[in-house]
Amino acid sequence: MNKETFQSDLFMGDARKNNRSKGLVTAIDLGSDKVACFIARIDQVTHERRAARIIGAGYCQSKGIKNGLIIDPAEAEKSVRLALDNAENEASAEVSSAYISISGSHIKSSILSGRIPVSERVVNQDHVDAVIKNARKNLNIGDERVLHVIPSKFFVDDARNVPDPTGLIADILGIELTLITSSNNPTMNIENVIHNCHIDILDILAEPYVSGLACLYEHEKDLGSVCIDIGSGTTSISIFFEGTVVYTKSIKIGGWYISNDIAKGLSTPFEHAEGIKNLYGSTLFGSNDTEQFYEIPQLEEKSSSRRSFKLSDLITIIKPRYEEILEMSLHAIENSGYSEIARRNVVLTGGTTHLTGSLEIAERVLDCSVRLGMPTKLGGLSENTSGPSFSSCAGVIIHALDQKKNELKHLKKRSSFTQKIIKNLMGTGF
Repeated sequence: MNKETFQSDLFMGDARKNNRSKGLVTAIDLGSDKVACFIARIDQVTHERRAARIIGAGYCQSKGIKNGLIIDPAEAEKSVRLALDNAENEASAEVSSAYISISGSHIKSSILSGRIPVSERVVNQDHVDAVIKNARKNLNIGDERVLHVIPSKFFVDDARNVPDPTGLIADILGIELTLITSSNNPTMNIENVIHNCHIDILDILAEPYVSGLACLYEHEKDLGSVCIDIGSGTTSISIFFEGTVVYTKSIKIGGWYISNDIAKGLSTPFEHAEGIKNLYGSTLFGSNDTEQFYEIPQLEEKSSSRRSFKLSDLITIIKPRYEEILEMSLHAIENSGYSEIARRNVVLTGGTTHLTGSLEIAERVLDCSVRLGMPTKLGGLSENTSGPSFSSCAGVIIHALDQKKNELKHLKKRSSFTQKIIKNLMGTGF
């Protein structure tokens, strides 16, 4: 991916305009459990996001991907091709470019800030350049790939979120940006897989960020909220405040670990354990659990024997691991520096939330109210693709639509101003 295209949140390249001139936007979400692809048609851009309508969706079991990392490029490529082919067939369209959503513990976020006194009392462009230079002293991403810079927030004395401070009277000028980065090598491996499918990459997006876009309402993002996306191989956490993301983190644990525990605890093949979890999985004990019996195949190869297990045995396996995922998420939230803000609104999404009692246990562990997050902001989603496990893929489409909305705004001053900020901050090499 060309460095000039990394700033997906603030400005756009010609390739994206060419893609959108056809009125189609494609999202590919590379998860550890499944690869999902949405093709959306943008009919019109208004204040309502439902102007984007899903006309094609495809998904398949993810192979060659573990914990958000490519471990078998050939298998990963097959998975991407299959999901993409299914979406293209449904949409009756051929895709040449797409936005890619990635997850994994290699995704990190940090706050970049600077602060200077305003000697002349009136903020001018020299002050803006100086505060950006001050913030740049703290920029040390090493061998990291910048995925998002979201967005520039100026502070003029006690006023927050000032879009353009020039001309204002002030004593102190500050700037704050949220950087979301990923390790370069895992990202390049994903790029290679996508390019081998003959797809141009418009942007690579962080799953924690786009899951939050899909599941959080505007007032939740303003007041402060956390979105916890419990996927198969990873759990992604994003915290929003004052309308923008301020923290993201991915931890290397998810629903796959629950299935693995079931496979070991019940001595059954992993694929059967996954099926048992999806059919009967629960985190809550009931009064009749010891009286409900189910049969499963034995682990031994070429064996036709089956054994029975009680539902209470299954819950005994699932509950501790699910609680561990939530406890690790809580630990990340507490260490973010935004714990009090984040717990005002907690939204739980991802495929693992289908477990019976998932919200009730989450409320106990997190000690706050929790609601289920669904990708409800897009039109055209079917019953199969409107569930929590498709939140991140839907969030990619929402991100792309937001960009198109920004294109149509006639705020040239702010647009050129923001672009200058990024060039001053990152240098002309980006």
